[in-house]
Amino acid sequence: MTTHPATPSPSATTALHRQRQEGSGGMPLILVHPIGASLQFWDPLMPHLAGYGPVLRYDLRGHGQSPAAQEEGDIDAFADDLLALADAEGFERFDVCGVSLGGMVALAVAARSPHRVNRVVVSSSAASVAPPPNGWNGRREAALKDGMAPLAEPMVQRMFSEAFRQTAHPIIGTMKTVFENMSPTSYANAVSILRDADLGPRLAQVQAPTLVIAGEQDPLCPPAKQQALVDALPHSRLVVMDGGHFPPIEQAEAFARLVREQLDL
Repeated sequence: MTTHPATPSPSATTALHRQRQEGSGGMPLILVHPIGASLQFWDPLMPHLAGYGPVLRYDLRGHGQSPAAQEEGDIDAFADDLLALADAEGFERFDVCGVSLGGMVALAVAARSPHRVNRVVVSSSAASVAPPPNGWNGRREAALKDGMAPLAEPMVQRMFSEAFRQTAHPIIGTMKTVFENMSPTSYANAVSILRDADLGPRLAQVQAPTLVIAGEQDPLCPPAKQQALVDALPHSRLVVMDGGHFPPIEQAEAFARLVREQLDL
């Protein structure tokens, strides 16, 4: 596995931290993590994808070890970054899998560049995401005023199912630490992107076969909302798994099996 920054391009002016896992030399797979996370989000999944790929995972701008954007962007800025990474890696065509915000990025890329996207897997995502209890602006203001630490434990409570939290799996602590260490400004900017993103008018342009995976206990994107996403996509199907907002973590082996089936790996 190699770790290195992306080569800047006209559509991505910042160097994004990434890791590439080599495989059989088949269709490349790009993994896109949720808001407030990093490429470590995929740690539980990677062993189950060994031998496939190459598999590329990366830190979204302002997340993990990637630098922040120079100005507040939108969902298309994230899409630009993904396409620039694909160019830098020599991926003319690729599969893409994203969770939550990462799923929205995957769908934005698939809608904009259908000739480049082979197949799609999205999980815990939607055309637009419902706001948290204090609203998107309240979430932004809380991060900017008080920092990330006070938001970390509520994030764990909302994102992971109660049953998974009781396992005390080490990835829960990893995700909490990554969240706490994120720049409040970068987090606030990403929250603004989630607040403003509405992919509804674009979904009909997604031509790639798409698998949507929902967590049965997901309070943010419940299965009914993800069924609405499936209904709007031309070539898609829904699978509901036990667990919360992060199926690739809570059900890594089963999630990987669904990914392999969808991508013919």
